[in-house]
Amino acid sequence: MVGMLMDIHLGSGISYTLLETIPNNQVQNANVQLTDHIATIFATINHIDIVTGMDDRDAVLWPVPEQRTVRWLDTPPRTLCSVAPINRDDSHCADEHEDAERRSEYFTHYRRHWTENSHGGYLIYDKVSEISKYVCLFDSTGTYLMVDDPLHTTPSIERDQMRQTLQHIWTTRGTFRVYLWVQETLYGYDPFKPTVASAYGALVEVGAGNTPPTVPPNNFAGYPVRVEVFRSVYSNPVPSNSSSGSVAYTGADVTARDVFLVQVPADKELFGDRLPNGSFSGALGRLVRREVDIVFTGFFIKDYSTREIEFTAGLYSDAVCCLVKKASRIPEALLPLYIFPADIWSLLCVLGLCCGCVWCLLRWSVRQLQPASLWSRRHRLAVLFNLSRTVRSAGTVRQTLQLYIDTFILLVSAPYQRFTRSGVERLFLTGLLLVSLVFVSLYQSGLAAVFVNPVYYPDIGTLQQLDETGLAIPVKYRGFIDDVFAVNYSRLMDSLRARMHHLPVKESMLARVARLGNIATVTRKTTLALDNAIYMTTRQLHMIPECPRMYNLAYVMPHRSVFGEQFNKVLLRMVGGGLVDHWIDEARYGWTLKDWRVVQGMMESSFKVLTVQDMQFAFYVLAIGLAVSAGAIGAELMHFRRTRRPVAGEDMVKKRLPVMVERFRGAIRKKA
Repeated sequence: MVGMLMDIHLGSGISYTLLETIPNNQVQNANVQLTDHIATIFATINHIDIVTGMDDRDAVLWPVPEQRTVRWLDTPPRTLCSVAPINRDDSHCADEHEDAERRSEYFTHYRRHWTENSHGGYLIYDKVSEISKYVCLFDSTGTYLMVDDPLHTTPSIERDQMRQTLQHIWTTRGTFRVYLWVQETLYGYDPFKPTVASAYGALVEVGAGNTPPTVPPNNFAGYPVRVEVFRSVYSNPVPSNSSSGSVAYTGADVTARDVFLVQVPADKELFGDRLPNGSFSGALGRLVRREVDIVFTGFFIKDYSTREIEFTAGLYSDAVCCLVKKASRIPEALLPLYIFPADIWSLLCVLGLCCGCVWCLLRWSVRQLQPASLWSRRHRLAVLFNLSRTVRSAGTVRQTLQLYIDTFILLVSAPYQRFTRSGVERLFLTGLLLVSLVFVSLYQSGLAAVFVNPVYYPDIGTLQQLDETGLAIPVKYRGFIDDVFAVNYSRLMDSLRARMHHLPVKESMLARVARLGNIATVTRKTTLALDNAIYMTTRQLHMIPECPRMYNLAYVMPHRSVFGEQFNKVLLRMVGGGLVDHWIDEARYGWTLKDWRVVQGMMESSFKVLTVQDMQFAFYVLAIGLAVSAGAIGAELMHFRRTRRPVAGEDMVKKRLPVMVERFRGAIRKKA
């Protein structure tokens, strides 16, 4: 007697049975050979689905090994790949519409229960000729044993048909653990077994006690693993004059690939994207269709809107950063003004005012400590401070203003004639001259540096500044739209994300940004140290230091690939041994040497002897100074003429007054 737990869905024709601890000594007339094969195939599997349309359950249950959990599916699996959801817009017969809708619901429900045991085993009782009708149900992680209907006789010619069918399951579904029990013989498919003409894959008979076909643990013996490589950060095409059409690649990803196999060129599609009809293009599409076994190009570990792919172990990390055109170069005429930043110039002005205040305070103190009469004190102070006649006779405001002017003259180390004789002031001015010496030395060295090293206007330094510029952000790959700026993270991220749009052009997006200058773009940070380093070295582009996203990268395989465990084992050993980092450093060094020739040629072509045009700022300053001096002299002459005219008339009166007085006296004498 067998204990069961029944879960029957009325009207569906599908029932699920859970059996506990089924001992195979409860059924008589057992086929010991089939039982041994089932025990070998399902040795490491605890959950088995029995799929059959037979009514005699005892005849089906007895070969199942002990201590197994069994689920009963009494609907032929071939119906799952043929039944599809109906078109709800169809206005035909209502009964047919309801029946089709009901079958569609059963189809969805059945498929969900079928995939629950994808890592387990399946024992299927059906005709071998019907296996091609439910190829879509096979999963790469499952184990399947199909027992041929005993009433169906299979001729020997169907051996090739079985091989072709199992080979088709292997190439389309990625599973080879599919076994056929036909005429008291167990057949399996070994995809790694070499055959004639350098081909692989053969139909093998699994005898009692033999090990079923497995994935080779170390050496695949030349099995052609389908690998895809395309242009990316660590895989770059090498120019070739060959007419064969094959493209060679170099880089860290390619070196890691060469540890496994030999390259098979891919087509022109790269990463790929989800199409409007739900399918995928590029490498993603080939992985979903199992046209390749692994893509040795680093993919961001993120959601790609499909469960038909999976990642290998993580290899390295990278950031996604924004790029803009480098700010324009400062003209030679303005270079001396940009030797120091604005805050240093402001500090210099404040320092001059403070030193002027200190000098005024010292002079006031000296004036207060001179005990003498008013005239003698003024004379002594004028001599002590070495004042000119104009300043000596001027008022307090004029003398104070002259102190501030003298302070700035000394601060910039300009020629100064009337140095004070006061010891206190000399001590103070000595410190001021030391500060002036430091400042002037820095300015002169900076003046020489700005003509040797180009100086640029400030670049965009943050994402906030990028948002304020309003630049559009076109990208060449549609996936970057979802990879860079997070959704609903902040207003800044949403604003920048809204400016991104897909622009499928043949021109490199970095070259487009450098050429136009009115757009920005995004790229991986490591590419700026490799194939795109020339843009940074020649100062055509500027990377904003604030990178919005950081990703881990890995290679990509089809979902539940039979090679996954072996690939990860080797990749983890390479990562742990530092080989991947070593290959990345080698790639960077190679690109540095390659770009150095271009940079050196650019530097040699731009090298020139400094001319008068490069020193035009000094002549501008000289012209401005001469113009101001001429204006000052003209103003002084006009002032002199206006102030000396009354004095000249008074002299004339003084000269003529004695003559007039003498004439007046003579006239009086004549009258007398």
